[in-house]
Amino acid sequence: MKQKIKEITKKGKRISQEKGITLVALVITIIILIILATVAINFAFGDNGLIQRAEDARDYYANDTSYTDESITNVESYLDEIIGENGSSSGVKTLVQAFNDGEINVGDYVNYTPEAHDPITVGTNETGYTDSQSISGGTNQTFSQNASTTWRVLGLSEDGQHLLLTSGSPIKKDGDDPYLVLESYIGADNCVNVLNKISGLYHNSSLADETRSMTIKDIENVLGGVTVNYPQEGEHNTGTVTLNADSSQTPIGGTTSYPSYTYQSGDYTLTNPPQVATAGEKVNGNMYYFYYDYEGYQQLGINISQEAYDMLFAGTTDSENYAKAYWLASPGVGADSSYANFGPGAVISGGGAASGRSSLFGSDGDWNAGGCAVRPVVVLKSNITVEQIQVIEDQNEETWSTIGGGNYGSGDYTG
Repeated sequence: MKQKIKEITKKGKRISQEKGITLVALVITIIILIILATVAINFAFGDNGLIQRAEDARDYYANDTSYTDESITNVESYLDEIIGENGSSSGVKTLVQAFNDGEINVGDYVNYTPEAHDPITVGTNETGYTDSQSISGGTNQTFSQNASTTWRVLGLSEDGQHLLLTSGSPIKKDGDDPYLVLESYIGADNCVNVLNKISGLYHNSSLADETRSMTIKDIENVLGGVTVNYPQEGEHNTGTVTLNADSSQTPIGGTTSYPSYTYQSGDYTLTNPPQVATAGEKVNGNMYYFYYDYEGYQQLGINISQEAYDMLFAGTTDSENYAKAYWLASPGVGADSSYANFGPGAVISGGGAASGRSSLFGSDGDWNAGGCAVRPVVVLKSNITVEQIQVIEDQNEETWSTIGGGNYGSGDYTG
């Protein structure tokens, strides 16, 4: 009996000791965890902890990026200075610099070569032209690249960063009839896209940013710019166009006779297809024209290039037919007291240009089909040098009279 009591007593002491050890271990573990947590918190949020280091790294990166950007800007500025002085980083002048220095002039021939291009065809859905009997080839009109086309300097772009070229003479359509025919509301609405599409035949992606149709703005740049003053409401036929280089501001053209047109009952708007207009609505008249009178400018003491006049307007004079030379991608709206007319711009007889021409489509429902030539403009890349495109001697080119496109049809939409 005594032996059993001793054994039970020993066993109780052993259990008590084991429980005591477990409690101590638990306390020690908690203390260690607290210490680790304290260290971790201090490591993360202390004065030199992870968070502070991350913020420092962020600020350093921002400052370093700013410094890098500043350094890059300085390098670019330095390169710009070099290029501005010498034309390119290799010391060769750009065409723009050579033009500004008077080494390249308006009218100069250059050795521009376009990339090979498949023929381009425009159909009735683009031109509106529907009479297959009036022109060879029917209503589908095709233009093919002509390797003998010459290229001349037109001048600088409006921002002064690109040299512009144009063909030595307008380009022809395939077949016996060289003129592009546009008709009615479809032709008026699509003229810019059609002209640019055809002009793209002569693009060179290595040398040019774009190749498009000539615009009235291009001719204004050759002139030195014009100022257009439209008439105010109630002051009809008072609009004027003056040449910026003319200190006396002698008018060299005019604008649409009315500043706007108010639609009347039965009128049509320029939509596809035309819709009956809401009586009382207005459309702004924004058509203007100016004459390029070389001798007249000389008498005013304005030095305009004879080469520019010959290049743009030679062969356009036809006092009997008021001929059109070639389309300009500059649609205009002519406003009169009785109707509005819609159509693209054109070079006209007498050496002039108009932002709109005789109507392709009128608010009174009348439509016309007119045929004219196409003249592309090549906008060269700003970094092209005089080694890449060079001035060459006057070229022998196939010139042709752009007078005669004439009228290919007319009618009344309401009929």
